Amino acid sequence: MRTIKRVGSIIKNQEFKPKHKEKYMLDLIKKYGGNGYMRQGNFTTEIIWDGKSYMFPTKSKSVKAYRKGMFLFGMVRKDAKDFIKSGKKVKIPKKYPVNEYNNDFNKFGERMTATDINHAYWRIAFNLGIISKKTYMLGLDDDYKVVRLAALSTLGKGKDYFIIENGKITNQVVKIGLNEDMDALYKAIRYTCYKYMQKVKKLLKDDFICYRTDCVYYVDTPMNRSIVREFFKGEGMSYKQLSSIKKTLHEQSFSENLDN
Repeated sequence: MRTIKRVGSIIKNQEFKPKHKEKYMLDLIKKYGGNGYMRQGNFTTEIIWDGKSYMFPTKSKSVKAYRKGMFLFGMVRKDAKDFIKSGKKVKIPKKYPVNEYNNDFNKFGERMTATDINHAYWRIAFNLGIISKKTYMLGLDDDYKVVRLAALSTLGKGKDYFIIENGKITNQVVKIGLNEDMDALYKAIRYTCYKYMQKVKKLLKDDFICYRTDCVYYVDTPMNRSIVREFFKGEGMSYKQLSSIKKTLHEQSFSENLDN
């Protein structure tokens, strides 16, 4: 696969556009037989054409937040670069599953609850020293939730783009923006989160139901709540206790409840 490491060699500036402009842009490139690149991510679709990156949010309502929070991309990247230049090292934990379920769970009929880490990746990035306190505090605004996740996810991770040739999107792929040192920082952030989930799973033993990225579900007892809360406090993480879930587990609906 072809790789373009220097993003600046093909992108001179960037613009955020409303979702409905995406088709218009592709039609324009097709009309003029343009060459470029395109990728669809979790948060945005990006089209690179004529030295400019056009970003289209996956949801139309996200465009205002993206425009308002654009500054976070530069701040996160600068902090990460400063971290690397300082010579500091961050250990990348073992890679655990993003989601995990207790396939041996048999305590149906019990009440269940869940504890959700607040802005998990963002807080971990701060705790590890990858982002500064100033960046951390500015990114806490609820409007920036998607933006801060996107800012972290772009840390050195080479992204695969489909090549647009003569106005047509081809099946050829190019990787753009790979930086191994920066990518290692993002891995450390994500894998630290999953490591926490694994530790909580072990502490809960048979009362563990499942975890999904940064939220753990378990049998609801005062002891279990205390175990989970104290663990997260000890790791410098804040959390919220979820109450809008079904209180009792029934075997026939167990999988369905977890998937909704």
